[in-house]
Amino acid sequence: MELSRERPPLALIACGDDWMSRALESVFQQHGYVVAHTRSGVQTMELARLANHDLLVLDESLADVKAIDVCRAIREGDHFDHSVPIVITSPTPADPRVRMAAFGAGAWEYCSHPVDLEPVFVKLETFLRARNELVVARAEDFVNSTTGLYTSFGLRQLAGKLGSRALRKHESFACLAFAPQVHDREVGSSMLWKESPVGFADVAHVFREQSRQSDVVGHAGEFRLAILAPDTDAAGARLLVARLQRELDRASKNKTIAGQVRLRVGYSAVSDLAASKINVAELVHRAESALDHAPIQGDASAIVSFDDLPIY
Repeated sequence: MELSRERPPLALIACGDDWMSRALESVFQQHGYVVAHTRSGVQTMELARLANHDLLVLDESLADVKAIDVCRAIREGDHFDHSVPIVITSPTPADPRVRMAAFGAGAWEYCSHPVDLEPVFVKLETFLRARNELVVARAEDFVNSTTGLYTSFGLRQLAGKLGSRALRKHESFACLAFAPQVHDREVGSSMLWKESPVGFADVAHVFREQSRQSDVVGHAGEFRLAILAPDTDAAGARLLVARLQRELDRASKNKTIAGQVRLRVGYSAVSDLAASKINVAELVHRAESALDHAPIQGDASAIVSFDDLPIY
């Protein structure tokens, strides 16, 4: 039985036994899957966050981390797509308590060798059909219809793809989170600012028009924006902020946006993503944390790097 899809499904098989890994690969390929391999539980957890697999197969022969623990760690992660089925296989007959522990860790199926895989593939076809329908439904929310920018879901989906390229090429990478603020009022000699829906779509338009073709611009909250900037280090991130602020000032002067806009910004940047051992999803989280520490009031753009945050 082969799955009918526009592209073949991608399965990640994590197995510490070479013979069993090849056997599983052969069977999955016969059922229309493209197969990727890993022998390490730690590497499996990393790949599960970075790549868009349709299925994970975790064998209990992993030497460094137990398959159930890998499953639990993946399921508890913030950046894993929980619609992806996880199957655990065991070289020995499973104790009922172990099976229940596997299901409690988030496994969709638990099998013992020798595995009768035909019923498993029937179940997987059902699982993946449901997942495909969910992906189609999510795709409608991939881009915000009002601003034309990626939604926070869209950003998460693209983060892994951009990160994979930057890892291979040892590129720099920056993530920036923005809270555009409009001029609210003046108290004495001080100007007060606030986040507001007023003019937010116009600000988003400036971001979309002025970002580089390689940048990904999207939403990071109700009235917040984010940029994933490949091949950009800390200095480049600050130059990007300065350019966007200039364009917003120009648009305000030309009255193409409503009123004055001041940017509060948090960013996180690395000069070599591979050497940093940080994935893009974590850079996004760090940029948002830095934004939370950016000053709310003041006349100039408030830019805070995650690296400058106090360590408690």
